Amino acid sequence: MLKDTSLGGLLFILVILTGCSVFSKVDTPTRVHDIYINGQDSITPLELYAAVGEEIRWHNQLAVPIHLGLLGVKPIEEARCDKGFKTWFGTIRDIIPISAGDFVSVCFLHARPVRYNVWTDITDPFHSMSPTAIIHLDEAG
Repeated sequence: MLKDTSLGGLLFILVILTGCSVFSKVDTPTRVHDIYINGQDSITPLELYAAVGEEIRWHNQLAVPIHLGLLGVKPIEEARCDKGFKTWFGTIRDIIPISAGDFVSVCFLHARPVRYNVWTDITDPFHSMSPTAIIHLDEAG
């Protein structure tokens, strides 16, 4: 009887440990925040609140390519999960091209405000620049 109880207890502990280790490896999906660019003066939302590690996507809904300019962003150690942001050297680009109908995305790793502009015609940067938009990044809760 004692042998069966010990074997049953050991089996129970093994199942619990295996179950916990399997479920602890499952990552919860990253929350995605979408920013839509419909024109030089049409960025929705113009002000965004997000948590560190959440994905920010800029969607170009125009029929022409545009350029996104991040203001004061440090090298890639401040970001991950990027699409279209890294250079060959592993740093974040200052100006990111977004093809017509496409998007770029990034997950910032530090709490801070991120300011950016959009240019609808990079050959005329003064007249094609959007108002400065902002993303408020807070620590993940």
